[in-house]
Amino acid sequence: MRKVSIPFLQPGMVVAKPVYDSEGRLLINAGLRLTYKNILSMKRIGIPAVYIEDPLLEGVEVIEVVKSETKLQIQRNIKKIYTEISSAQSKGVNSKIPAKTVEKMVETLINEILEKKDYLVNLLDIKAYDDYTYAHSVNVCILSLLTGVSLGYSRSKLYSLGVGALLHDLGKIKLPEEILKKPDKLTQEEFNEVKKHCMYGYEILRVQDIPAPSALVAYEHHERYNGEGYPRGLKGSEIHEYAQIAGMVDVYDALTSDRVYRKSFLPHEAFELISGSGNHLYDIKLVKAFVENIAVYLIGTFVELNTGETGVVVGTPKGFPYRPDVRVFEMERGKVRVVREVQLSKDTLTFIKRVIKEEEIAGFRELK
Repeated sequence: MRKVSIPFLQPGMVVAKPVYDSEGRLLINAGLRLTYKNILSMKRIGIPAVYIEDPLLEGVEVIEVVKSETKLQIQRNIKKIYTEISSAQSKGVNSKIPAKTVEKMVETLINEILEKKDYLVNLLDIKAYDDYTYAHSVNVCILSLLTGVSLGYSRSKLYSLGVGALLHDLGKIKLPEEILKKPDKLTQEEFNEVKKHCMYGYEILRVQDIPAPSALVAYEHHERYNGEGYPRGLKGSEIHEYAQIAGMVDVYDALTSDRVYRKSFLPHEAFELISGSGNHLYDIKLVKAFVENIAVYLIGTFVELNTGETGVVVGTPKGFPYRPDVRVFEMERGKVRVVREVQLSKDTLTFIKRVIKEEEIAGFRELK
């Protein structure tokens, strides 16, 4: 399967992966053959993209580091926690976070990640615009835990990191909705208001029954290694390591997510931005641990090789992020024909020249 943005969907394409909202309601089911009406409906309700079946990827298995069902359940729980805390705060009441629920969520994620620690992240979650905050929180937790595993963290350290990452944006419940959902660039005054979510989150979390370092993740996840972050302009080791990790993966997930005001960066573009930020925005040790777990070219990415051939990525061996396995194909009499598969990790003379953009792929009418 491959991810296709709404503007490039065509009637007749078949949905490969269901899409749910933050309440767990099914929006689009797998197996649905798309019509113009389906596509218009998805655009109207704010679904930016879907995964579709592609004959070129037949037989390719995409391993999810964390099961979709697990992510969906945790996303529902996070939304409930945010809603309850927000309601209490609006009434001037201090509400307790259900610590046992949070503990169970994080432990579940740790267990699933440890079972799949030898696999790279090869899928990006589809986030409906209105549900971005909750899905993003779960993704940041998963990516943070993967980084912690690469760093050799103990289970107790993974737990503290995971709790902080899962709740890192809790302070946003105190921000005006018109700012959070504004489709245009924020004014300086609005951005100054957004910056306050770090302090708001810390104030809520520091009195909860969670590890103290977890609360610091909310406070410091926008601090940067070079001192140019906020809210306190901390530098280097002044920033808690958990907060640096969560801040780094927060940026990666945000870059690779479609937003109301901009299209997502391609995964390899976001990967390169993070990879080049070591000892500038984040401790290089943490950057190296993070990128070990991410496929630069996700399964389903169309690429042009230096040989002039066109292919689609079908997998990436761990340890070779820039050298995926590619299924090479050509157009013959208006039909797509698979020519060969090349393992770039072994064929050192062949490399990816560029990623083929969606508008170019849309010209391959047979890929439905």
